[in-house]
Amino acid sequence: MLGPVRWVVWVLARAVLALRYRLAVTGLDAARGPGPFFVMPNHPGFCEPPNVFAHLWARLNFRPMLLETHFQNPALAPFAWLLRAIRVPDTAQIGAETRDRAAAAVQTAIDALKAGDNVIVWPSGHLTHDGRTDLGGARGAADILAAVPNVTVLLVRTRGLWGSRLSWARGKPHLVAELLRGVGLLLANLLLFTPRRRGTITVEAFPPGTRPEPTREAVNRWLEDWFNADTGGKPETPTYVPYHFAVGPRTFEFPPPKTAAGLDLSKVKPATKEAVAHIVEEHLKRPLDPGENAADTTFARLGVDSLDGMEITLKVEHQFGFTGDAVPTTLGQLWALAEGLLDRAPPKPPPAAWFNPATSADPVAVEGATIPEAVLTRAFKQRRDVILADDLAGGVTYERLVVGAWAMSRRFAELPSASVGLLLPASVAGDTALLAIMLAGKLPAVLNWTTGPANLGHAAQVMGLTHVVTSKAFIDRTQVQVPGTEFIFLEHLRAKMGKVELLSRLLRVRYFGGAVKHRLLANAAADPHKPAVVLFTSGSEKAPKAVPLTHDNILSVQRGIAAVADFTRADSILGFLPLFHSFGLSITGLMPLVLGLRVVHHPDPTDSAALVRKCAGYQATIVFGTPTFLGFLAERAKPGDFDALRLVVAGAEKAPPSLFAAYARVAPRAEVLEGYGITECAPVVSVNVPGRVKPGTVGDPIPGVRVCVTDLETDAVLPQGQLGMLLVGGPTIFPGYLGEGAADPFRVIAGERWYVTGDLAALDPTGAIVFHGRLKRFLKAGGEMISLPALEEPFTRRYPPTDAGPRVAVEGTDGDGGRQVVLFTTEPLTVREANAILSEEGFRGVMRLDEVRRVESLPVLGTGKTDYKLLRAQLG
Repeated sequence: MLGPVRWVVWVLARAVLALRYRLAVTGLDAARGPGPFFVMPNHPGFCEPPNVFAHLWARLNFRPMLLETHFQNPALAPFAWLLRAIRVPDTAQIGAETRDRAAAAVQTAIDALKAGDNVIVWPSGHLTHDGRTDLGGARGAADILAAVPNVTVLLVRTRGLWGSRLSWARGKPHLVAELLRGVGLLLANLLLFTPRRRGTITVEAFPPGTRPEPTREAVNRWLEDWFNADTGGKPETPTYVPYHFAVGPRTFEFPPPKTAAGLDLSKVKPATKEAVAHIVEEHLKRPLDPGENAADTTFARLGVDSLDGMEITLKVEHQFGFTGDAVPTTLGQLWALAEGLLDRAPPKPPPAAWFNPATSADPVAVEGATIPEAVLTRAFKQRRDVILADDLAGGVTYERLVVGAWAMSRRFAELPSASVGLLLPASVAGDTALLAIMLAGKLPAVLNWTTGPANLGHAAQVMGLTHVVTSKAFIDRTQVQVPGTEFIFLEHLRAKMGKVELLSRLLRVRYFGGAVKHRLLANAAADPHKPAVVLFTSGSEKAPKAVPLTHDNILSVQRGIAAVADFTRADSILGFLPLFHSFGLSITGLMPLVLGLRVVHHPDPTDSAALVRKCAGYQATIVFGTPTFLGFLAERAKPGDFDALRLVVAGAEKAPPSLFAAYARVAPRAEVLEGYGITECAPVVSVNVPGRVKPGTVGDPIPGVRVCVTDLETDAVLPQGQLGMLLVGGPTIFPGYLGEGAADPFRVIAGERWYVTGDLAALDPTGAIVFHGRLKRFLKAGGEMISLPALEEPFTRRYPPTDAGPRVAVEGTDGDGGRQVVLFTTEPLTVREANAILSEEGFRGVMRLDEVRRVESLPVLGTGKTDYKLLRAQLG
């Protein structure tokens, strides 16, 4: 059936190509021998494959290996289908699935040859960039020859096509745009008068026994020698052919070949280079020569092809926590990736509707007793307003949010477990899925993928999880596993939602909002004192604990913040903290949806360059974050980037003075507010109020929250000004940890239940909280308390964190062997110098260091906090 269609397409294609190309073919008789034939051409430009097809397909009827991204355009997709193409993913894009699919494509080519089909493969895997064929570490040709040694190899060399607009001779070509331009040029030349590009196609056959051993090194060297033989190994000279028979230029001066942009590698630490070298050596199964371990060493020189490069890149990303947009091609780029120095692609510009004024003039307040009720109430008041945005989804209105969450919730309601895991970064998809799980009447358990499979498996067991909602692209990139559960990929879920279903839901949301709201809330939890979500503690001190937060816990925090923050309908928030982070869930995840404040998400909190550009592009007025991540943004900001910012709110760890100084410089119109929170308190306890900052404190408790400080020995409530254990009471306090053997974190004082935070603090004369740090960050020596955070602070001021991470941390023990207080630092300090700094700050007696340990980098958690648990383990 398709045979005649293929022949018709071939005839038409050859006729159209003849209007522009005149290529003389030599050696085609070699294709008369016994097959199957394994055809391998050079690749000077996008115009070469169709010309090779036009002259060779009628004789060989081969199946091509084609890059699938070129055939995603509807106009080109039928050609891949007609030719029975073996689709190859773009291996410049990083991902385990891409790696596996590329390997599968090679196997499909092998199977086709074994079945007697002829196959054509472009062994370089990419267009020539400088007029010379260079295979580098490509391994596809060798792998196929090793698996199918009986094939006859046909090598094909084209000349005269280098210099076309469909080649790299003028810069990166854009296939579809140039094809459309070519159609216009043919019409402008009245078809028959189009100037012809002349060239040659040379074919030579190599049956078994006439080619080298099927090893990557031997095969690639042989192919490069043959493809470049007629130019003496030098690049082909580009050829210019006019584009009109009568008008336009007759000559053209080609630019020199493009080279990769330089990178500032001065910030790459020696330990990073060493760790990257170990990863590369492990993959190569040999040590790097001294001359190879250099910034300009290409993967090709090391014998690393695109699949190997992707494998190495994924390992580097997993070990160092930074991500890139494309597979590096040199060791220097790999170092930069590991150090977090690679700039990602700029974020997409905001949709025009992002800047439309809100359609509601209501005060910014919580309207509902449960989270679904509060979100839906606000959604139907601002139905057409864009409320969410990210690079993948663009701008999303409340209306689209409700439709998406409604469609998902129907699927989630069918799951067997009462709890459903959620594993997504800060994103529109994450917010939508979180709301959908609640609307399905399920309890979301938001998982921290940075804690490793053991902790994730423990979380799944505690919550009885059978399914985890996530993204296939996210799992492909991170390779996260949650033992004992099955993933539900949003991409697959979306594919099952037909257009009719989504349109039906959209119309009902638009015209029957009241009925839709009633129907959706019928399945969602109605009791505000029941858990709305489960988070897990960071694990900075011990194994993560399951923390259920009720609807009332979270909404009480949001009511308290709205009462003091002076939000307006014109405000917009930059949200980058992950949903597993308590601030990321409650403040930058749910709070904007509940209050009706726009939020633009970015999934990678370490991608500071893109975050700064996104903040500037979307004109965000408020940023919430940890001091670590906020510091990264300040380092990358340029004048004008933060002109729209009016509030910068820091929490989750103590903000160093350098953070306030940095934002005074880069965001002079913004007020930096430090607050205090803890996961078990949903999470905000206190915050400094705009216009009424109390320096040296983490602010007053938010409305509805009560605090007191008790004596560490007697539990007696202490007066203002005295240091003790901070206790918190009120509607924001969680009901208690989940799981067997969970400790009781509460204390009853005078008949009232208080949560014991584990933090040391004092109350100033105005009632504001003066935070001193975790009790577990204190040691006792000589009857006196040694504050490790206090010892750390002078060094943090002198050596503030950079985008490479923290530079100092103090940890210690006070066991049977006596006290051991150690400064871990990336800086060249001696114990004498470090203690001299403490002495200058007024520290005396037991407040001193016993040791300084120089390290190349300090361990951090996924939240950006220093991982003191790992440091403590190093003390023995």
